[in-house]
Amino acid sequence: MKQLKQIELLEAVLARTLEKRRPMDGDEALVSVGSYRDPARFERERERVFRSALNVVTASSRVARPGDFITAEVCGVPTIVARGDDGQLRAFINVCRHRGATVELKSAGNCKRFVCPYHAWTYNNDGSLHRVRHPEGFPTLRAEEHALVELPCLEAAGLVFVCPSPNTAPEALPEALVEELEAMLGSHPRIYASTTRTWRANWKLIVEGGIESYHFKVAHKDSIASFFGDTNSVWERMGQHLRSVLPKSSIVELEGVSRDAWNIREHTHIVYTLHPNAMVLTQRAHFDLVLMTPLSVDSTQIQILTLGAAPERGDLTPQSRAFFEKNHAFSVRTLDEDFSIAEQIQRGLSSGANTHFRFARFEGALSDWRKAIDALVG
Repeated sequence: MKQLKQIELLEAVLARTLEKRRPMDGDEALVSVGSYRDPARFERERERVFRSALNVVTASSRVARPGDFITAEVCGVPTIVARGDDGQLRAFINVCRHRGATVELKSAGNCKRFVCPYHAWTYNNDGSLHRVRHPEGFPTLRAEEHALVELPCLEAAGLVFVCPSPNTAPEALPEALVEELEAMLGSHPRIYASTTRTWRANWKLIVEGGIESYHFKVAHKDSIASFFGDTNSVWERMGQHLRSVLPKSSIVELEGVSRDAWNIREHTHIVYTLHPNAMVLTQRAHFDLVLMTPLSVDSTQIQILTLGAAPERGDLTPQSRAFFEKNHAFSVRTLDEDFSIAEQIQRGLSSGANTHFRFARFEGALSDWRKAIDALVG
């Protein structure tokens, strides 16, 4: 992040902290509880929010070398992400063009070709059809028309983005966002810890807990509450994405310090809500990547990854590995506090206690995000 932008954001959160002023930057909003439990709306969300957009799938470091690949489910679409022998990263639907079997069953690896386990149709790691057993049986087959179906794929800021709908032109990432993420995350972050769990909650409840700080002093009283102020964050929309800046209690130390010496990572946590499926939680020397997969109207898979810069040579020292593992465990503990409450909310939706939820004027990011999602869903 450029120094001028750091100063602008730090000035805003410092002023609010010193003046004990909440950001009344939105209107009070009401949201129907039915939007969290309607299966028909959920299917529209999957189609119009997730399947038409670039979803964060993994870190580029997992597919760094020619031949590296991973497999994943991207909003229900089986996917291969592979770096070809030419060095280009591509994504394909992981389905054979012969009889529809899953082509690659391993979660990750390195190879020149993928071989379907059903009839051994073989594909190069650029997706092209390499070989068909007994080709004389397919006199009308045109190999160039039977490559693996390619999906839009992008590398940016050390992350891999895939749109799970072929022949789609997803909205591009804003250039300013990419530049900022590259500065904050580094160009080749490496994954050092990972935790995956499925929670019984609608995906919107998961996201909404990450873009407001009204709950910090209460829900996180046993974890991070003492580190942060109360409802004094600032946020900004960046295309379909959001940047939220959460000031730490230590931000008051900046008063009287030359602005040229200000460092935003020392006194804040910056949260990037990356449309549609990811959150990036920046720390001083590393960051957490939260990946979300909506499974059903009341079920969401969450993967929490802790990433940091790779050492210049060799592997991590035992001390560095212990650092990442300790911080990962603390992040999981803190985020689980949010996700547990999301499950509680989901259980209470059908009770009849509420017809609507109420968003406060100082939860402008929350209201703005919901308006954008509702506009996409229609």
